[in-house]
Formats: sequence, C-alpha cells, structure tokens
Amino acid sequence: MQPTLRHYLTRFVVSCAAVCALSHTGVSYAQAATFAPNTLPVSLQTAISTANLNPDNVSIVVMRLPDSSAPMTVPLKPTTVIAYHANTPRTPASTQKLIPTLIALDTLGKDFMWQTKLYQHGIVWRGTLYGDIIIQASGDPKLSTEQLSNLLAQVKAHGIERITGSVIIDNRCFGNVGFDPNAFDGKGLRPYNAMPNALLLNFGTLTVTLEPFGKTTADTTTIASTPNPATIEPTTQANITTDTLKAADITGFRVKVSPQMTGFSAPQTLAAAHAPCKLSKDDWIADLTPTALSFHQDPSVNCGTQQRWLTYPDPNRLAKQTIHYTWRQQFPAFSGQLGFVDDITPDPTWRQRWIMRHTRPKLLAYASSAPLADVIADINHYSNNVMTEQVALSLPLYADHQAVSDYPKTFDFIARWWQQHLPDTPPPVMSRASGLCRDCRVTPNSLVSLLGYAYTHKDFNVYRQSLSIAGETGTMRELKARDPNHPAIGQAWIKTGTLDDTIGMAGYVRGQSGQWYAVVGLINQPNVRFNGKAKGVLDTMLRWTAEQ
Repeated sequence: MQPTLRHYLTRFVVSCAAVCALSHTGVSYAQAATFAPNTLPVSLQTAISTANLNPDNVSIVVMRLPDSSAPMTVPLKPTTVIAYHANTPRTPASTQKLIPTLIALDTLGKDFMWQTKLYQHGIVWRGTLYGDIIIQASGDPKLSTEQLSNLLAQVKAHGIERITGSVIIDNRCFGNVGFDPNAFDGKGLRPYNAMPNALLLNFGTLTVTLEPFGKTTADTTTIASTPNPATIEPTTQANITTDTLKAADITGFRVKVSPQMTGFSAPQTLAAAHAPCKLSKDDWIADLTPTALSFHQDPSVNCGTQQRWLTYPDPNRLAKQTIHYTWRQQFPAFSGQLGFVDDITPDPTWRQRWIMRHTRPKLLAYASSAPLADVIADINHYSNNVMTEQVALSLPLYADHQAVSDYPKTFDFIARWWQQHLPDTPPPVMSRASGLCRDCRVTPNSLVSLLGYAYTHKDFNVYRQSLSIAGETGTMRELKARDPNHPAIGQAWIKTGTLDDTIGMAGYVRGQSGQWYAVVGLINQPNVRFNGKAKGVLDTMLRWTAEQ
C-alpha cells in the first residue's frame, strides 16, 4: 500500500505538534543555558564569595536528564549544563552512599532479602537432638534482637526440647571487616562508628534508655523511636521526651539496656540530679566496655526520658552474648558449648562423631530481612553507615557468588561494575563504603554519571524515593527551616554528606518546567562544616536548578 498525501501531512502535523509541545512546556534540551567548563551562574558565584570559600575547593555539576516521554527523534542523552571543577577528585562524605546502594539495586534487585538461617545437624529422637544447632549469618543490615529470638524459638517449635551437642554461630561470610571504632574521630561510642559484622545485631549498638520515676505512681513515660541510629549526619543521637512527671517529682531513673546479654552488667537505677540539662552529643554521662555499662554522672531531672545508642566495642561478642542470653531463656538446662565455629571443641564421643559424619545440616527456619528497596531507603534517607557497609560487603557474596567477603573483594567488585557500566569516568576510591573516610575520593563527574545511569534504570523510582525530599524528610528536612520559600522544596531528592572538612549534596531536581536534572555539589575545605554560610552554596545550586 503506497503512502498517501494525507499520511505524509499527518506525520508532519504530529511532528510539529510534538516540537511545539516541547518548546511550550520547557522540556526542550535548549531550555537552560549551558555554561562553559569551570564557569558558574552569577548566583552561585555570589554564594561562594559570601561564604568566603576558595572557589578551587568547590565542585558543582548539573546535568540535564533525557525526557523519556519525548519523541524518538530527540536523542536520549544527558547534557551537562554546569561543570565546575567536575573532574577534581573530592572527598564525598555520605554522598558516597549513592554508589553501593545503586550497585546493589542493579545487581541484586529491589526484592532481594538476606536470610539468617537456623539448622539442626544430627538426629532428633523423642524430643532430644543428638547433634548441634547452627546459626548461619547472612550479613543482614537490620537484624533485630526480636527476629533473633523468634528464630531461636523455632527450635522448640520443631519439637526439640533438649540438645546434646553445641550451639554454633557461623558468621564466616564476612572476613576481617573489623576496625577500631575510635580510629576515625576518637568518638568510638557514637553509633555512626559501629563496625560491620556478618551477624550484626541492633546496628552494632546498645540501646540505653533512662526512664524517670518519682513520688507519684503515674510515672509512665513515652519514648520516641528512631528508625536506625547509626548515622553520621543527623547530629542528634539522643531522644528526649516530655514525661508525665514534673521535674520536681523525679527521684531517680530506671536504666534499660537492649539487647540483653550474659556476662554484661549495668545498674538498674540511678539517682536523679537536680541540675540544668546539658546534653552533649560527644561526651555522655555513660561509659561502655565489653562487659559493663557504667555512669560517671547522674542524669538531670530536666532532661526527662533519654535514649542513646552506644557503639558496642566488639560486635562478635555482642552477637554471641545476646544469643547466649536468649538461648538460656529458652533452654535453661542446656549445658553444651555455645560459640563461633572456630571456637567449638568437637564432641569426642563416638556416637556424636558418627552422627555428624552420617547426617547433613537440616534447615529448620530462617529470618528474612526487609527487601533491599526498604534497606536502601533506610540507608539514604537516614544516612546509616553500618547498614551501608553491610550492603556493600554483601555484593561479593550474592552478586559475585563468593563464599567470603571482605573489603578488598568489595571494592574490587565495585570497580569492575563501574568499568562495565560507566567506562568513561574513573571509579571511586574507597576505604569505607559509607563515606565515613577522609581518604575516599570520587570525581563529581563520576558521581553525576552514576545518577544519570540510575535515571535510566528500571528501578529508578525505588532509588529516587530512597533519597530525602528537600525540605520535607530525612537529612534534607532542614532546608525548609533555612529557606521556607525555597523552590526545591518537594521538588528535589537529595543525599547529603557531612564531615568536618566536607559538605555535599547529590541527587535529582525536577525543574519548574518539568525537566529532570541530576546535581552534585561537593565542597572540600578545612572546617567547612562549621561555616554557617557554606551550605548556602549547595542550597543555591538546588535553587538555580529548580528554577529551570
């Protein structure tokens, strides 16, 4: 069938309509001015000058993203609008979390779940297991003590009342991932310094709650919950709530510690101090060792209920002693060994050796994590450090199918992924996955290229929604306090980053025209965190982009 004149005219009209629609809605690729390399809009130049920053210490990259709804005649290629020191390696702080979370989403999928498994190894006869119970860790970033307790309860649920062997903890899937929690900044108790572990419990922290009690019987209190405490950026690591008791009526505080462990001591109550409430984020009134929680000062009645998350100094011991406590609650008559694989002495009896030789471990139950989509939302929304380490260390295990993961394997996997998917930009240099590192480096151009790759990903919305909404949620909530009328409020999805010498923002902005942009702003300058006007440079980057 030959095309008719009407056919050609119809195609011409449709094409014109598409072009006109693009030009009138502001979604055309010539909509925003493109600046020459290492030049900036006047508003950003002014903001840098106002903050008294060295311009050489500032990188700003804005990339116009392709319009997926545009006609196919429009090239689906991003266009760099601003490239200011775009190829200068910078310390990214927590904006680096964008990297392992996207790679995990790409290689594992949004529905991936970790599974902490419970096995029996032996023979069950009349309620007695002639053999061992094995707890196999998986690297779950968010395993709770409640999940662990419910998992161990499955032993009795399967009709096992007694165990003649051992309880064996297998957390060998992560190797040599520990570090000194004081090494980064000397503040080892702060939860952002928690260490990863294959059997990470309670984010590697102890939750310590001080509840006031007093003269009246109506001394109930409420405690605000925090989704996860192991953050670098939200500077508050204590919850203070308003209690029903008046300060004058408070006579003491109950001390509650979670998780509960064997071989660990803590006072049950503390006297109350009638003094002003002077809470310090860096030096709380408690001291923590692997075996005890102690207090060098009484809490003030004017602080109300307090809740702190303190990094436990030995995550292996935290897991073992928590399991020991929970196991003893369920099996008080148990007299066997409980410990890690390498610490268990094999049973010398011939019967036990025969059973172990002729049986295979049988799966009894497992505890599943939340889906990866929820995990990366926790990570990016609240800037959770230890969860980021867990996710990154899981990549060699589940994406590369290796038996054991460590940091060299993790960073090698990330580099190989980068070379495959973003070969035109240099991969990041990492010593920690979370960005809690002063020697980590990434070029802003590399980071914005990652954002561009994510924009075309089938799970882009999952990734974008894991970020804080400007002026509304997570670490970007404070934008509204700084500027209630900022045009990016509700229109930008951003990951922030903060160290003493680094501040940064990276993510996505939807301009007033409807056009999407990827943005990266990184400032590396001594003590920039304490420069009250420096964040205004990043706010200006968001403003300029949102106004396009």
